[in-house]
Amino acid sequence: MTAPEPLRESLSELAATVAPADLYERSLRRSRRIGRREAAVGTGAALVALGLLGSGLWQLPRATDQHAQGVVAPPLSPAAAPPPGLGGPLPGSPAAAEPSRTGGPSRPDRPRPTSTVSAKPRSTSLASLPGQAFYAGTGTDGDVVRLTGDGEARTVLATPHATLGVSPDGTRIAYVSGGQLMVVGTDGGTPQQVYAGTASADQAPAWSPDGGRLLIDAADPGVLDVATGRLDPLPSGLNGEHFRWSGDGSTLVYATASCGLEVAGVDAQSGTPVPGQESTDGPAACSPVSVDATGDLVTVQTRAAAGNAAPDAPADAVLDVKTGELVDLPVTGTIIGAVFDADGNLLVRSEHDGTTRLSLFDRDFTLLVQAREPATLKGRDLVAYTR
Repeated sequence: MTAPEPLRESLSELAATVAPADLYERSLRRSRRIGRREAAVGTGAALVALGLLGSGLWQLPRATDQHAQGVVAPPLSPAAAPPPGLGGPLPGSPAAAEPSRTGGPSRPDRPRPTSTVSAKPRSTSLASLPGQAFYAGTGTDGDVVRLTGDGEARTVLATPHATLGVSPDGTRIAYVSGGQLMVVGTDGGTPQQVYAGTASADQAPAWSPDGGRLLIDAADPGVLDVATGRLDPLPSGLNGEHFRWSGDGSTLVYATASCGLEVAGVDAQSGTPVPGQESTDGPAACSPVSVDATGDLVTVQTRAAAGNAAPDAPADAVLDVKTGELVDLPVTGTIIGAVFDADGNLLVRSEHDGTTRLSLFDRDFTLLVQAREPATLKGRDLVAYTR
C-alpha cells in the first residue's frame, strides 16, 4: 500500500533534516570524549611532575648554571650550518685537518723516514737525477756551477758576489754584488739590476715558489716583485732574518736574533717559535737553509757553533719545526749538504770512506737516486736543488 503523496514528502523532509544533525551530534560527542581524555592525561602528568619536585629533584641545575658549565649545543644540521669563510679551507680538505698555529693554512703532517738504515735506491745512476744541483765555490769570488744528470758541471755565474739564490725552476740566479741585487739567467745573458741598496749579511735573496718575487733585506726585510720593482715590507711582528719560503708558498721560516727559529704563515703578523730553540747552541745554528713543500721540515747547519756559521753555510741536517727535533736520515756517512726543492724532494750530499754521494728522496722519503758525485765538485758547497 502506498502512502499518500503529502505524507511521503513530509517524511523525506524530516529525514533530510535529522541525518545531518545526528552526524554532527556524534562528532561533537566524540570530540568531547577526546578532550576529556587528554585533559585527564595532562592532569596526571602534572601530578607526576609535582610528585617529582616534592621528592627532591627540584635541586637539578638551573639553565643558567648549565651555560656557565659549558654545555655544548647540538650541532647544526648541514642545511643550517653556516658556510665556510672566504679565506678558510673547505670542509674535508687536507688544509682543514688541523688548526693552524702559524696563521697560514693547516695541513696533515708530511711523512718522516721510517728507518735510519740506508735504503736500496731505485737507481744508482746520476743520469736518473731529474733536477738540477747547484754548487758554489768558497769565498766571495767563487763561481756557481750547475750539475745535471749528464754528470757535467757547467759554470752559470762567474761574477763576484756576496750571496745568492737560485730560482725554483733553476733558470735564474739572484745575487748581491756591491749592494745591488742582480738577476741573470743560468743559460747566459746580461745581468739585470732589480734593486739597489740591498744588504746581504742577514738575508740572501730567497725566491718565492712561483719565481716572481724575492725576499730581500733592504732597509728592512721585504718582498720584491721582480717584474715591477715594488717592495712590500714584511709585518713588523716578523722580527728575524734569513727568511725562507715553503715550497707551497704558505709558510715562512726564519731565524731570530737569539739563534732560534720561528714559523709564520705568509699573512701572519707574528711567528711561532720552533720548540727546543731557546738556547743559543740549539740545532738551528741561526739560519735555515731550505724549507720543504709544506713548511714542516727545514734544512739547517748544526756543526758550526751557533752564530759563527756563515749565512750561506751548507746544511747538514733536517729539523722538524713542529717538534724541534732533528730527523734521522737513512744515509751512510757524514752529511755535508741538504736542500729541499719546491716540490718537497730532498737532495742529501754525504761523505763516506773518501767518497761523496748524492741521495735524492721524494716527499715520502723514498730513496729515488743514490749516485757518486763527480770529483770535480770537491771543495764546493751544495747551495740549491731545483726542478
